[in-house]
Amino acid sequence: MSDIRNVLEVICKQVNEYLQNINRRNDDWVVLSSIVDHRGGVNEAIQDKVVMTVYNITRENTISTYTPARPGGDAYAIVSPPIYINLHLMFMANFSEKNYSEGLAAISVLISFFQQHPYFTPSNTPELQPGIDKLTLEMENLTPVDVNYVMGILGTKYLPSAFYKLRLLPFDSNAMWARTYGAMGLGVSEAPQG
Repeated sequence: MSDIRNVLEVICKQVNEYLQNINRRNDDWVVLSSIVDHRGGVNEAIQDKVVMTVYNITRENTISTYTPARPGGDAYAIVSPPIYINLHLMFMANFSEKNYSEGLAAISVLISFFQQHPYFTPSNTPELQPGIDKLTLEMENLTPVDVNYVMGILGTKYLPSAFYKLRLLPFDSNAMWARTYGAMGLGVSEAPQG
């Protein structure tokens, strides 16, 4: 089974390493967090960082790999079909006024990283959990109205941001909910004579 937390922490770690290689600093450049706390107050721990947050989770409907029966001994297990989800991510430059340009530089480097690494597989990202074959990261184009709406639901004012869709995170439990047996004893009957 996939784990949203694992996937996002792995990606966040890779982006941080990339940014640290370009411009070393004592703490992380990118943090996986919400921009405000549950009471609507500003999260002080994320000041002067790029904030990676999930603003929506949707189901991918363009892929179908449904195989209802899986062999197992002398029978077939009937399992629920897997689902694939998309995580809609926002990377916000949460930098104070004096560090505003540093935040824009960090977002630029982040965009460059994802341009060079548009997908994550077990071969290029061994920290991914088993069962994940390939995740793709696509930049999304939001209109200013859409951006305003997303910022509003997250409880913040506008911050320079890049929006991405992380596609095809699989959820497949392999839990059997029924068992069936193959057809047996079917022979050819004789045709009636007449």
